Amino acid sequence: MAALLASAGMFACSATVVEVEPATTGSGPAGADAGLGNPGTLAPPTVPGTGAPGLLAIEPLIAFMDACVADAGLVGPCHCAADRIEGSLTVIDLEVFEDRMSGALEFSPELAGALVDCREAGPPPEWSDAQRQTYLDACSAGSDRMRSLCACSLARAQEVVPAHRLNDFLASNEIQPGIVDFLNLCL
Repeated sequence: MAALLASAGMFACSATVVEVEPATTGSGPAGADAGLGNPGTLAPPTVPGTGAPGLLAIEPLIAFMDACVADAGLVGPCHCAADRIEGSLTVIDLEVFEDRMSGALEFSPELAGALVDCREAGPPPEWSDAQRQTYLDACSAGSDRMRSLCACSLARAQEVVPAHRLNDFLASNEIQPGIVDFLNLCL
């Protein structure tokens, strides 16, 4: 009787189950070419009604990138892994990932697999001149005295902030690390 009650309690406390349909391509299941690319990884499911995979919120993305980019040698693999996660997880999977990252910077198994697959990835393309200027303008806020510190912080910002998410980064007030943290590296 005690075992039956314990099993019922565990079942009641378990996470909500979401029914999923396997991802398909024109040639059948997407397991062979749409997965994260590492052996044994199944293609992520699609959740009916959620549409295409979404983007991570900028705060957990930057938290992940800052935790991942321990030194310049990991910039390429970390950007590659972030791209794979954003391009392959469903909206619900992204919410779980964001919860893990905001709770305790916990890397998910999917992310670990993506990092392994990306271990040989080169650095991402550098920011364009316009993107650099946008960052410098936002960082210095019109102060000539801040310009040299902001120019110094640009290198770290480019390592941590994906170019296609720069506007999201600059628009958010809750990002950790933020521009101030990049500036601290230059003091």
